[in-house]
Amino acid sequence: MQQKESFFRSIGRDNRYIVGNLFYAYFAQGFALIMLGAILPVLKADYALDYQVGGMLLSVQSVGYAVAGLGAGFLPLYFGLKNSFILLTSGVAIGMGMLLVSGNPVWLLIAMALIGISKGAVTNYNNQIMSDLARGNAGPLNMLHAFFAIGACIAPFAVLFCSKVDASGWRLAAAIATAAAVLGLLAMSRMKLDNTRASGGKAEKSAVSFGFFREKIFWVTVLIVFFYQCIEASMMGWLTSFFVDSGVMTNDFAQVVTSALWIALLVGRFSCSGLALRFRPYQMIVVMAAGQLGFLYLLIHSHSFAMMMVATVGLGLSMSGMYGTSVSNAGDLFARYPVCMGFFVLLTSMGAVVAPSAVGMVANVAGMRTGLAVLLIAAVALIVMAVYNAVMVCGRAVRKHAVKHHA
Repeated sequence: MQQKESFFRSIGRDNRYIVGNLFYAYFAQGFALIMLGAILPVLKADYALDYQVGGMLLSVQSVGYAVAGLGAGFLPLYFGLKNSFILLTSGVAIGMGMLLVSGNPVWLLIAMALIGISKGAVTNYNNQIMSDLARGNAGPLNMLHAFFAIGACIAPFAVLFCSKVDASGWRLAAAIATAAAVLGLLAMSRMKLDNTRASGGKAEKSAVSFGFFREKIFWVTVLIVFFYQCIEASMMGWLTSFFVDSGVMTNDFAQVVTSALWIALLVGRFSCSGLALRFRPYQMIVVMAAGQLGFLYLLIHSHSFAMMMVATVGLGLSMSGMYGTSVSNAGDLFARYPVCMGFFVLLTSMGAVVAPSAVGMVANVAGMRTGLAVLLIAAVALIVMAVYNAVMVCGRAVRKHAVKHHA
């Protein structure tokens, strides 16, 4: 508690207002993005969409996220940081509003792309600004990411509430998410954030190295996160639909169980911070990959509410620390190559682009249970890469020890 108070005291009033906006931006993002997965079954029914179109909607959101991850670094050079932040993060307000207007597939794809761009921008700018203000203090960053999970936990219950008070509950829920996003944009406009542009609209040239492409650890880590993103993005978008289509639970129960996934993720993220002090990244990756395969298999083959609940919570715990631990697995790679992170985000997010569409196409033919079974391929591949990574890291440590011993 003392750490939190000293951080807020040290940054000054204007920066405290900025931090409050960062917290709210992540909260609103978690609220809107998980709400999309929660309302997808009824949105799909209202607009008479099939699973294939539903999968494309989820995938194009990930395309927007990948594009924003690269573009967010260049826009401040021309428009300033504050203007770029507001411009790109307005996508979620515009996109959620567009969902209410028409069910035309092209229109919906544009809406989801805008939401994905907003997601990428918030992730990029929030972490960039908070890292600068925190000056190496991990506490504020952990707190920042917790706000996303808080919004994600609330979203399914908000959809459940809206369905009780209005016949078209998903529309009311989407309208609330739109209003929450607009409120955030209005608050952002008052931030005293550096908005200067680079001289002449051009960045100063610096030495850029692409040597990370030649390092095996880069590609192994990319593949680990790629297969993980296949599972995570599909579960976030299709989980509620799976629960409803399975016939095991009503739409209301499905919202509650979807929230359980995010509660498990929130608990798991805090737990992984402690476990990282005792175990190496490659060890944790193997255990989490095994957990994802096991609980995903259990979920797909479950036909009772209790077993689905156990599988969902287990899957959430297994996924919770995968991304951060995988980044740590790469060691100082991202520090040695500043442009590495942009390419890492782009390459790994392709898993989130491809997998939801693949699930939707299979589900369109054989049902959602079979559609989700496609993810078992990604889960098996994840295990293979996790074990290969462990062997590679251990082998490297043994060779280093042998060289040191002979020296």
